[in-house]
Amino acid sequence: MKAFSSLQIAASILLLSSLVAAMATTKTKSSSSRVMHNRRQQSYDTAIIKSLHSKSKQSSSRRGFISSCTAAVAVSVLATPLSSHAMPLPTQTSDVKNDLQSYSYYNTSPTNLDTHLIASTQLQEKITPPTLTAFQESISGFISGTAVSTIKTLVKYPLDTATVRLQMPNTDYTIRNLPMLFSGSFDGIVAPLLSNIPAGAVFFAVKDATKTALKESGIPLPKLALTSAAVAVAIPPYWLLRNPSEVVKTRIQVRAEGYYEGMSTIDAFKVALAQKDGNTTTNIAGGGLSELYQGYSENVLYGLPADIIKFVAYDYLTGGKGKASVSPVEGAVYGALSTAIAQLSTTPLDVLRNRIMAVSREDHGMDENMSYVERLVKIAKEEGIEELFAGSTPRVAKAMLSGAIQFATYEETKQKIGQFFLKQ
Repeated sequence: MKAFSSLQIAASILLLSSLVAAMATTKTKSSSSRVMHNRRQQSYDTAIIKSLHSKSKQSSSRRGFISSCTAAVAVSVLATPLSSHAMPLPTQTSDVKNDLQSYSYYNTSPTNLDTHLIASTQLQEKITPPTLTAFQESISGFISGTAVSTIKTLVKYPLDTATVRLQMPNTDYTIRNLPMLFSGSFDGIVAPLLSNIPAGAVFFAVKDATKTALKESGIPLPKLALTSAAVAVAIPPYWLLRNPSEVVKTRIQVRAEGYYEGMSTIDAFKVALAQKDGNTTTNIAGGGLSELYQGYSENVLYGLPADIIKFVAYDYLTGGKGKASVSPVEGAVYGALSTAIAQLSTTPLDVLRNRIMAVSREDHGMDENMSYVERLVKIAKEEGIEELFAGSTPRVAKAMLSGAIQFATYEETKQKIGQFFLKQ
């Protein structure tokens, strides 16, 4: 009996010892797991604190930095030795997102993490936006210029007719007699439609390509010089294409000798080519083409300051935001103001060029040897300074309408074409 009691006691002690050892082992393992878990939590916290500290000047929001913290978190986790009781190592982006979700500290989900990653990518694209090449700029400028020239010519033509008629010397037209001033106001519109479309397309193609090429060349030009240089390069080829139709249009509008109301464009060109040069009737081979380029130099000298003022004023009004940041409404408003400023300030140059184009070379009443400035002075002396600003009212109205159409259409069309190129 005593032996049995001794065995029973010994067995009890052994069982108790086993239970104590098991409890100690469990406690040790649990303590080890908590230690490893705490080390892992500290690694995550350290990575986040470092990232937040480096980004604190940019934002106070923890969520805004999740995308930048992901890499640091992954590195810290991989560098931490884990026991068999610790959580599995996150080795891929999906594991990182699932691991982050298990911690309420981050208070984010995989969907939100994707959103942050996408937002970070979009922000980077805004900081360094993709740009078009000089060739792509020329193509987009060509198409945009075509659209602009077509719409402008159709809409502003009646006001252009009124302006030209008021600028002629000893004119019978007056702003007080609007029916007479605007009668047959669409006469001769076919000629500018045929030439203004390719001329406008070439102008914007050359201007945009030149501007892009100058930027890519690395020459440190200020914005004013950059715009002026691009316009100066684009003006001569523009008037080379437009001048013949401008001569014919002007003569039809003012009912010059040999031109009449309702005259067809073909007949008007025939009359211009048959004009007399001195005492000799010219033809295409003998010099009739020179009649179609009457006033070419005056058109270039007028176009340079007019377009430079217009585009520089537009860049200033838009704050240099560029085409991608200017809405069609903003383009219309700023375009109208900048064009009105440019057209009003260059009205004397417009008066001179229209008078020269309106009549044949032998009839314009000015000495061929007179300089550009001398011709302006002659008009001011003989007719008064106010005649240098004849037609200002319809001219400014035309300018505002033309500028609004030009920049609204141009910016919208160019943005769409630019987006098409960047998607390719």
